[in-house]
Amino acid sequence: IEQTLDKMEEDWGPYRLDIKDYRDTGTGVLAGFDEINTLLDEQVTMTQAMNFSAFKGPFEERIEKWDHKLFVVGEVLDNWAKVQRDWMYLQPIFESDDIIKQLPVEAKKYATVDKNWRQTIIGGKKNPVVVSFCDNEKLLKRFREGVKMLDE
Repeated sequence: IEQTLDKMEEDWGPYRLDIKDYRDTGTGVLAGFDEINTLLDEQVTMTQAMNFSAFKGPFEERIEKWDHKLFVVGEVLDNWAKVQRDWMYLQPIFESDDIIKQLPVEAKKYATVDKNWRQTIIGGKKNPVVVSFCDNEKLLKRFREGVKMLDE
């Protein structure tokens, strides 16, 4: 179990956030969700199997910590994809001053999400290691709030 956990942590080593420039927005979007999600799904399954092992005793705390880390990373990436999809759709709409005047409440919500988006992309470029950047409860909260604001 210990060797498997070590290998699982090592497997994340080469995985980096692949942030690509997006149009002339001065910011970017995350590409490569599929590769990251494939590894994440495999490891969640392996971690769940370890939780049912009769031999997990001495490693139980480590298994739980890794399982929680994978959960947070997965939730961050899921919510990142949702915010990204909506942000990309709404970005050209809220570039228009006419739309901003016609929909001031929605424009304000979009501006908040846009500001958070840009900060997240800058942070992701500075620290592109998937597990270390995405294992972040504050980032998860920010994305969840972004999903909510963009859905309203």
